[in-house]
Amino acid sequence: MTRITTEVDQVLEQLVAERREEVVDLQKTEANRLEQLEKSGGARLSQLQKELPDELSKALVAQDKTHQDLAADTVKDTESIVQKMSGYEVAPEVSAAAHPGLVRGSLAAEASAVGWVYPYYGTLHGSNGAVYWQGYNPGTIDASTFASGAGSGLFGTGAGSFTVYMDWWFTYLAPLNRNYSHTVYVPFNGFHIVRADDGFWDSKEAKVKIDLTTIGYQYNYKASATTNVLSISDDNININDRFDGWRTMYYAQLLGADMAYLRVTASLYVYARGGGSHAQLNFSDGSANYLGVPIVSVD
Repeated sequence: MTRITTEVDQVLEQLVAERREEVVDLQKTEANRLEQLEKSGGARLSQLQKELPDELSKALVAQDKTHQDLAADTVKDTESIVQKMSGYEVAPEVSAAAHPGLVRGSLAAEASAVGWVYPYYGTLHGSNGAVYWQGYNPGTIDASTFASGAGSGLFGTGAGSFTVYMDWWFTYLAPLNRNYSHTVYVPFNGFHIVRADDGFWDSKEAKVKIDLTTIGYQYNYKASATTNVLSISDDNININDRFDGWRTMYYAQLLGADMAYLRVTASLYVYARGGGSHAQLNFSDGSANYLGVPIVSVD
């Protein structure tokens, strides 16, 4: 973060630091889970190969080449899809640049205690602990993530997953001691790829998921709320499609007449298991793909 200049920045620096620790802990938990699953699954797979008749055991091993070929084909197909989607032009009615509250070029006036607020600070970070971008007054954000599987996928082996978090921090002065309602609008322009080909000798799966989470802070953290806006998964699937437009969620918190903080997070999660399986969320390739600037109406 830049040099601390106000009390708001001092509080925000603490909140951002705590959030970083939370994200790192989430990744450690997920990494440990996948590691244990790979170890236990690998042991079960080895035991299965020993117990199977020789003919079936050899057939199972022979499938490794098939899984590798599927993975290679998926790489080629995915590159083609990304190239196609990168040149896509978003229709005005679904563009993240056109806010749903806009009326004849300006935000509609509403009788509310606070009104419309925009993000004051933002952090784009991955579940591996990396910070891709952070700073004040975030504009459009390039964010993407993918996961590819390997092997047969049996017993949970050959799985990969990743999560990218975009945190937007809002600040505003609550004028009265009362309950405040928040309508959160988050704009998306991007696409997803979900691919898995499950068969008799394997166990493959791919999934993508996008959640919106909102949590308030004033003297202490308030309760959080989460809304799922995209969830696609299957063991036999081959889908690529656009994900455009504004997504909305609602949040309420009790506040005193003082400065309040609100964090809105878009979490992009991908998971793929087994060779040829692939999951991707892409809001970065091409000028038409990005996360727009969210806005919150506080009443």
